Amino acid sequence: MPIDTHVDADPASCRNTARWLDGVSRAGEGAADEVVGARNASFDCWSGPAGDAFRDQAGRIGTAGDTTSAQARIGGQALDDFAVSAQGVLDAMTRARADAAAAGLPVTGELIGDPVAVLPPPLPTPPDGTLLPPEQVAAHQQATDAASAQRAAFEHARQVTEEARARYVEAQTELTDRIRAPTNEAVAVTKDVMLGVSSVTSTLGSLQGAAKVWAEAAERAAAQRAAMMGLMLAPGVPLEQAVRGALQARDDLAVAQRAGGANADALRRATLGASETSPGQRLLNGLIRYPGQFADSGLLASARPVLSRVPVVSLGFAGAGFVTDVAAGRSAGSAAAKQGATLAVGAGASWLTTAAVTAGATAIGVGAAAALPAVLVGVLVGGVAAYAVGADWDSIESTAEDLFS
Repeated sequence: MPIDTHVDADPASCRNTARWLDGVSRAGEGAADEVVGARNASFDCWSGPAGDAFRDQAGRIGTAGDTTSAQARIGGQALDDFAVSAQGVLDAMTRARADAAAAGLPVTGELIGDPVAVLPPPLPTPPDGTLLPPEQVAAHQQATDAASAQRAAFEHARQVTEEARARYVEAQTELTDRIRAPTNEAVAVTKDVMLGVSSVTSTLGSLQGAAKVWAEAAERAAAQRAAMMGLMLAPGVPLEQAVRGALQARDDLAVAQRAGGANADALRRATLGASETSPGQRLLNGLIRYPGQFADSGLLASARPVLSRVPVVSLGFAGAGFVTDVAAGRSAGSAAAKQGATLAVGAGASWLTTAAVTAGATAIGVGAAAALPAVLVGVLVGGVAAYAVGADWDSIESTAEDLFS
């Protein structure tokens, strides 16, 4: 099979682009310096809110200019290095074609053809006591040498071109990594910020959910206590049973009120008092909304037990995680599977931990008082489990592919 020595590379174009990026880098750096200079000069001649706003904006513009300058410089240097590597690959392909032609191989354009010289059949055996003509022996040896030389030259050309193509692939990979490096760093920072915000909103949402649970528990206990108090006066109702029920309801009400107060204090401290304002309450209630919450029928309503463990906010973070994963180079299918698995594992671990802690606390008689810690422990365990799945997703995905392939 012929050897294709074509390489889709244009070092001159890469160098031109690198020079253009160098100009962008220098222009960006110069513009940033001018903006920062204007910002610093404004301290002496412009005070007040407008001056402060100008300096804030100028600072952001200067930072953006420095970032653009640095990224353009990185891209230009990467393209320059790639041009050197690409030129080396093209030179290797040129030498391979020249050596092949010198060995007698057909070379057409950028294709090195198969050997044309054919190994001759073995020489016939002469009759006893005779020798083959010297001319025949010499011609056979010459044909054999020519065919062997062409085959050796063809294999050498194949080796040289394969090594050159491998170097070209490595150069492309290095170029891609270097150009993507600033983006990958930005994606990593975005993921860290998202993780922090997600942890905060999960904790606040859990506290707000616990607040509603305690409010409902207190309301039920108060209604039960009132009902038991009424039964004490009803004829025919055993007084001892009514008193016992009223006392139990009183204890439940006291536990709910104490836990609710502790929960409210935790929310107040965590939100710097915002939880006691109307906007703050609306925001906190938004953190615990889930798909299908107001659906009375249909698919969302039937899936309510599952979806109630996955708030809309969590789905929003999963969507943002999908976008950042794809931006970092992950396939859409892998990113979707990763975010879905992270959500499922996090919600499942949170629910199971909360249920287990609550059941254990109930078994030793402190179930109501332990509900708030149980919720927070569940959130912590769910967050750790979700983070572990996200961090090790490549290994998890590879293992799954091996199992089901």
